[in-house]
Amino acid sequence: MKGLRRKLLLTLLPVVILPLMALGLQSMVKLGDMANRNMELRLTSLATTIKEQLSSELRRNMVELAQLPNAEALVAYLATHAVGTQKVYLGTRVQRMFHQLLVGNKGFLQISLLDTNPKELLRVGDGVDPFHDIAPSNLKFMQYWATQPAATDQLNYLMYSPELDEFVYKQGLRFIRSGPEISRDDQPVQSYNLILTYSLRKFGEMFLKQQAQQGIHLLLLDQSGAFIAGEAPLGWRNSNRQMDLVSLPAGDYLIRRLPLTDGLILQALIPEQLMTAEASELRISTVIWLIISSFILLGLLHIVLKRQILNPVSQLRNLMQKVAMHEVNDISLVQEDDEMGELHNHFSGMLSQLEVSKRELERVAFIDPLTGIGNRAAFIRCLQNMVERQDKQPPEHFYLTQLKLHNLTSINNTFGAKIGDRALQFISQMLLQLLREHRRAHPSAICLARTGSDEFTFTIPCIDNSVFPDAENICEQLAVRLSQPIMLGSYTIKLRFSAGIILFPDVANNVEELMEGASKARRQACRYQGNYWQQLTNEMVLLIREDKWLESELRQAIINQQCFVVYQPQYDLQSGHIVSAEVLIRWRHPTYGMVPPDRFIPIAERSGQILDIDLWVLEQACICLGKLMAKGIPDFRLAVNASGTELSNPLYPEQVGSMLRRYDIPPQRFGIEITETAIVELDDVAKMMVKTLKEIGVEIELDDFGTGYTSLSHLSNLPLDALKIDRSYIIQLESNPKLVDSILQLADAFSLRVIAEGVETIEQLKLLQQKRCHLAQGYLLSKPISEEAMIELLLEDILTQQNE
Repeated sequence: MKGLRRKLLLTLLPVVILPLMALGLQSMVKLGDMANRNMELRLTSLATTIKEQLSSELRRNMVELAQLPNAEALVAYLATHAVGTQKVYLGTRVQRMFHQLLVGNKGFLQISLLDTNPKELLRVGDGVDPFHDIAPSNLKFMQYWATQPAATDQLNYLMYSPELDEFVYKQGLRFIRSGPEISRDDQPVQSYNLILTYSLRKFGEMFLKQQAQQGIHLLLLDQSGAFIAGEAPLGWRNSNRQMDLVSLPAGDYLIRRLPLTDGLILQALIPEQLMTAEASELRISTVIWLIISSFILLGLLHIVLKRQILNPVSQLRNLMQKVAMHEVNDISLVQEDDEMGELHNHFSGMLSQLEVSKRELERVAFIDPLTGIGNRAAFIRCLQNMVERQDKQPPEHFYLTQLKLHNLTSINNTFGAKIGDRALQFISQMLLQLLREHRRAHPSAICLARTGSDEFTFTIPCIDNSVFPDAENICEQLAVRLSQPIMLGSYTIKLRFSAGIILFPDVANNVEELMEGASKARRQACRYQGNYWQQLTNEMVLLIREDKWLESELRQAIINQQCFVVYQPQYDLQSGHIVSAEVLIRWRHPTYGMVPPDRFIPIAERSGQILDIDLWVLEQACICLGKLMAKGIPDFRLAVNASGTELSNPLYPEQVGSMLRRYDIPPQRFGIEITETAIVELDDVAKMMVKTLKEIGVEIELDDFGTGYTSLSHLSNLPLDALKIDRSYIIQLESNPKLVDSILQLADAFSLRVIAEGVETIEQLKLLQQKRCHLAQGYLLSKPISEEAMIELLLEDILTQQNE
């Protein structure tokens, strides 16, 4: 489940990460604004605090100034006319009173008392002579005060004091000497002005405190931008006041300005690093939170996925593995709480359907639909199990029997395929009855199947007693039951079979040898008429193994020039001259010697090598005809044999035509011999092939006529040129001439030439001449000879004709 877990996590990563990343990016964008707003709020709060503190101080100062004129010492000082007393005694007391006021309020720098002239009467302050002439800054303040009609009683004003070399607040209070509190005589009312000079250094200490705590430089400016209080960073110039960002040796600073009371401006120089550090800290904390949240969310999702999806899928996968290993054949249903339960039940239903389909497929794959018994695949599987079981324990002998129904093709052609199917069903039922006792006693040792279109194969154990019949007894019982015709539908039909029997493990000990041995024995049995069977012997097994060896050697025989062709001359029985020849192949093996054609031709047909052999023989015949034409031998014809395999090869006609064109051979000088058995077995395919070959222009000869089951319809539908009487009829010619007479009459009816093969006696030759047979070949006339000998014989025959 690692792959599925990884894929699910990879699928969920975008679902989890992308929203968090979007939230993080949005937070990152907002963090800068949040830091700026935070700083603005802090500065605004600071400005409000400074403004309130400054206003509070100014109000307190004004209250104290308002109380000063009512002081006893000050009244006495102003009321006395004794100048000396005023200056020496009363002035000292007033001066001490002013001094105490200055000490009590650290923000006071000077207190000056002026008359209406204006002339400074008394002044108290750090390092200033109280009896000095009026200070220029006081005079300037008085002038400004006089021009402010709205503030005749009191006035607050910020100005630069040259005496103190700093910006100060001038707070003035005006009072009138109008009562006994100030003057006891009847002099005119006289006004006095009291001025308090207030320092702003106290605010500067607040600015420095903010700078020390937060690293922010606070500057107090007037309306014109002149520096009043605070400590600017190194390199700051007041000319930079209109900028929002300034670069100084200590770093980059952001500039913020906030208005205060009376036209004052609070200017803050904030280190950009302070702003970015705060935003960076927020960003880092945001990123850490996002990462932690992602891992937590992924962990939770993984737990949910594992419980809800991965574990059920894993359980279902394990169940499927058990099904694949055939450990489980049935899956119980579960309650469908979710899709996994539904999938489980669907899989259960699918498995049930697969089991049904499997049984149906096995039935289709291993059961013959016509007879209801096993087919070839089922028999091979059963036989393989029996052989392998014998390898693991002391071997138990058993017989394998292959049985072939011989006349099934003629039944199909004569009575129809339905009757042929009934014949097969009848044979299968007969075999089931004959094997019934064995099936009851030894069910695991019995295999019965239809292994071919007209072929049945079965196995029975070899038991040394008379209770159970052996393979030969079963064949004998079947032969007895088939000795009389049987009813199939509305037809009475005589069935004929041949069987081959082989014993395991004495004669063969593997599946291939058993099947080939039984087939070999059956082919030996089918040479006899009637129902016949034969058991394979060790000598026959040696022959089978020899056939296998010859098959492997045959593959290189043509390449290694071990094969050659000979020519069987064919004589005109009326003129006695040679008119044609049959081309025959021979094989001379370097160690085996001469291999008979009836030995290696069937091997070549079974292995498929007959196609290459027939094509090679065809080419040798064309080469020979070319030589004969070059020597001036006219109207001589050669015939080659075409196997049933060639007749089923759609390329064969084109190969024949191409070969004739390559060697410039007239088609009428070339003949192709086709066996009667191939015509019957291939039927429509053979008919079409013969017609195609005939269109090329070659002659078609029906070989081994009389040994098969050719019907009159074949002779009428096929474009034949000649019939070849099989040598088995020529051997019986003297004792039973009617067979040959019938063939001659039949050929004459269809306008066909007749060639008698296998003529070996003078009597046979004379009888054929009397019956007006057209051509003959055989050892009496000439054995198969080489190409050189045939050319020499033809030249002699031509000389003989010329001498006649």
